[in-house]
Amino acid sequence: MRVALASFEFEGNTLSSQINRRDTFSRKVLVEGDGVLPAIEGRDLAVTGALEALRKEGLEIVPILVAHGGSGGVVEGAFYRETFDRIVAGILKQPVDGVFLALHGAMICEGETDPEGALIAALRAALGPGIPIAASLDLHAHVTPRMADNADILVGYETYPHVDAHGTGRRAAELLAGALHGRIRPVTRIRRIDALLPVVGGSTNGDAPMAQVRELARRIEADGRALAASYFPVQPWLDIDDLGIAGVAVTDADPAAATAVAEEIVLAMWDRRRTFELACLSPDEAVREALDRPARVLISDAPDCVGGGAPGDAPAVLAALLRAGPDAESAVLVVDPAAAAEAFDLGIGKTARMRIGSSLDPRFHPPVETEVVVESLHDGHFTYTGGISAGTPGQMGPTAVLRAGRLRIVVPTYATYEYGDEQYRAAGVDIRDCKIAVLKNPMNFRTLLDADTSWVMVGGAGPTAPDLASIAWQVKKRPFWPCDDQQQPVFMENHRDA
Repeated sequence: MRVALASFEFEGNTLSSQINRRDTFSRKVLVEGDGVLPAIEGRDLAVTGALEALRKEGLEIVPILVAHGGSGGVVEGAFYRETFDRIVAGILKQPVDGVFLALHGAMICEGETDPEGALIAALRAALGPGIPIAASLDLHAHVTPRMADNADILVGYETYPHVDAHGTGRRAAELLAGALHGRIRPVTRIRRIDALLPVVGGSTNGDAPMAQVRELARRIEADGRALAASYFPVQPWLDIDDLGIAGVAVTDADPAAATAVAEEIVLAMWDRRRTFELACLSPDEAVREALDRPARVLISDAPDCVGGGAPGDAPAVLAALLRAGPDAESAVLVVDPAAAAEAFDLGIGKTARMRIGSSLDPRFHPPVETEVVVESLHDGHFTYTGGISAGTPGQMGPTAVLRAGRLRIVVPTYATYEYGDEQYRAAGVDIRDCKIAVLKNPMNFRTLLDADTSWVMVGGAGPTAPDLASIAWQVKKRPFWPCDDQQQPVFMENHRDA
């Protein structure tokens, strides 16, 4: 039996000013046909986990296309439609017995707010009801009724920080193989509540609220109540009306059980909603707090999270470091293609007064102007060592390291998803030698914590503002949690009768 294998992964953000085109994907992964398997084999990706599981089951792989663009704003409509058409045409070009898709689940495109649902629906319409379709999804997927109506199997990441992309692809593909071999008859159901949850409190580790939901889901699976139970606290920076937290369950020919499990999962998130909120500081407060602590401190610049769709160009924490901590050995990263180009023109060892930051999205902060020395210049290439992109290349483009006193400012041309400290290491900066290091994410920086390293989080305005109630929602209709203190959950429409 033959299984078509494709991936189209991107996390969108309608609050971001970015429009992401082909070049965004080309800098990460964009391959088709015969180029697919060499690009993904041996990687820690969802599509790789699926490939390995399907091969183990003796199934023939039909590689179609792999496109991974990371995170940003809105995907250009023309590129989305071109990629959509290539995936559909590639699958329909020859007979297949099943389809596996590695998706993020929270892509947003020009003219389409449910692009993954549109893709799955188009494949279902073309293939008919008899060909099983399975998809792996990010934990922050915006799962829609159209996705659940047209896919036989939907399985989400278990972890945040994300460390199980490969395992999720494997799990979804094993269910697909079970369907193809006649061992199971999978059905998927979804239940959603009209609420959003702060990302900053969404860790699945320790005794965090999502860790408790994770434990519940695994217990449901172990008890045999579902083949897969997934929780989706959703990418919250999508100003679209059809957005809410979701529980999704896959069962063996038991739609009523799937609906019950999906509802139990989403209610578990709702019941813990107040515990997702964490205290945040202003940039100046965060720097002062870090300086007062005896050991190394990581500052999470949460409102400018590249992995959530922000451009990574906010200089708010840089400005605070220049004001309060110029004598502390520190490192901060600010994406600014113009400043990087100026540094390359100046050359190593040159001194200049430069404007840094807010060159891509000037809505939230003014640029910082300060005198710097060009300390080093780099090509910006690196390889991810963990997380959902483990083993894949990262490309910051021409990257300058500028020094202002004991503060080093890493200035890349392009924003890249942060997992650990790969970006700093690619620029020759070892943050273990720093008193303060700034990371532009609200979660993955925690993989860098140890007994000698603590953290503080910055709040405030930005494309990934941690305080969701502070956002001026234009499309999503109120009331909804957390903008409104609702006491009872408001369920969104169920996708079909149980």
